[in-house]
Amino acid sequence: MLGNICFIGELFKSGILHESILHRCVQKLLEKKRHERVADMSENIECLCSLLRVVGKLLDTPKAEGLMNQYFERMKAISCRPGLPVRIRFMLEDVAVLRENKWQQSHAAVPQTIAEMRQQLSEHQRVAITESEKSRSKAAQRQQQSASPSKGHKRRGGDGFSKAIGRRVDGQKFPPLNQQSPVVPERMFQKANVVIQEKGKPKKAEAAAAAEKKVSKQDVVKLSDTLIERWWKGMGVEEAVALAKQSYAPGLMHIVVGKILKGCLVQKETKRSDGLEVTALLKALGASSLLEENEFAKGYEEVLESSSEDEWSAIASMGALAIIEGCISLFRFAALFDVGKHYPFFITTLKKLLDLRGSAWLKEACNEKVNLTKTFPEKLQIADKMIDILKEKKLLFLFPTLLIQFHLTDFVKQNESVEDVLTWIQENVDAETQSSAEFCFVLGSSVFALATADHTAETELLTTWKPLLLKYVSRKKSFQVAILFSLQVHCYSRGFPKGLLLKMFRWLYEEDIVEEASFIAWKEDDRHDHPGKGDALFQVISWLDWLETAEEESTSGEEDDG
Repeated sequence: MLGNICFIGELFKSGILHESILHRCVQKLLEKKRHERVADMSENIECLCSLLRVVGKLLDTPKAEGLMNQYFERMKAISCRPGLPVRIRFMLEDVAVLRENKWQQSHAAVPQTIAEMRQQLSEHQRVAITESEKSRSKAAQRQQQSASPSKGHKRRGGDGFSKAIGRRVDGQKFPPLNQQSPVVPERMFQKANVVIQEKGKPKKAEAAAAAEKKVSKQDVVKLSDTLIERWWKGMGVEEAVALAKQSYAPGLMHIVVGKILKGCLVQKETKRSDGLEVTALLKALGASSLLEENEFAKGYEEVLESSSEDEWSAIASMGALAIIEGCISLFRFAALFDVGKHYPFFITTLKKLLDLRGSAWLKEACNEKVNLTKTFPEKLQIADKMIDILKEKKLLFLFPTLLIQFHLTDFVKQNESVEDVLTWIQENVDAETQSSAEFCFVLGSSVFALATADHTAETELLTTWKPLLLKYVSRKKSFQVAILFSLQVHCYSRGFPKGLLLKMFRWLYEEDIVEEASFIAWKEDDRHDHPGKGDALFQVISWLDWLETAEEESTSGEEDDG
């Protein structure tokens, strides 16, 4: 497997494979699997590290920075997993360091003999002594300059200096100016933390020590256990917050969240386990600046990963209440379930939010920033399957484009007249939605589903619906790219029938529905918003290369004619 992965990397470096295929490979190697054996995971991680060493520099572009950051966050989490072989952990650390160094390999250390090492050590010591002597010399010069008389001062005695030099003044004896005073390095003052206590003011050393007090992970765990024990015995929210402040540690508060949520699952028969009081406690910790959103998210995810599916309903209820109370935004919460992780947990949480607050509140909470489609596994990111699932959960209203597609597809199946379909669109779809790439994707999905139902008359059926496509697709390049993505997803849902995608691409090109630049834009788009991109590229990559070459030759010919 390792050899195949390296071969894939070399194919990408040679320009044979598209960037999106490599991203998909990385995602597959990082994919979480329940009850996965450490040995299997170690093999995947070794392949991942080898692949990133080969192609990491080419993948780590500004356009893909978000994806790369997610990959390395996941790798960091894996490196902390108990039981992971030390060899694999070091491989992960090496790749992380390689990225920090802008993917530049550090030069390997040249072996040295013992004599060479001793000589190098002596050289370092000699340089250190020389620097120390220079430092002392400069300090002595500064001391002499500070003691010399300045211009304009009245002269005292015959030479203008006080006769106290070398004598006792007020019971103290000052050394002559030419006597070298010992130089105390600045770091000694820092280490000793020497401060002068002023009368009536607090000790600066104690204040600094309090500010620099470090709370260990063991302290936070102990605090969490104490807090949970007292909480279930009836301790109030204010008292719990005060207790949490005693051992507050930034970056470790997710432990407290995990303990609290786990306690609800254990104490599920008690009054305080209904989620309302627990959410009030978490909200109070957040209001006191003790708990940040990311810490809550990390603690919540750890509880979810360590729980059984029988406990998901209770955890989803607590998550819904936390979203309502503002402990975490729905956008941040949805990010925990990217690419269908823990499916169908997020759908269960949305259903509980619907039951608690209603459709209007939930629709407003699911703003345009929340990509709900990405919370489905890739194999379910197909319109027909998503529509069936969302209809069952009564959540289809959260996906306006799917709702339109559901009704539009049904109407297109019953009507063969382009004029009737156009009339239905005008009456049921607002003008703003009609002028969007999302609508073009929906329109393409409906037309291609109908046209390819009979594989013997695909071209004839598409010709029937050509005026409908031209009306909406010819406006912008982004609309044409959306049509191509709808065709990609349609072929993916059917298992990529041999030659179908290439046949449809050629038809769209020959009928002047999609321009050359839009095909190239689809090829280079690596956002991974729609499934099947890698397989689709394999189907049409040769034709796209021909198209790109033909376009360049055409452009060159026009310039020569000019």
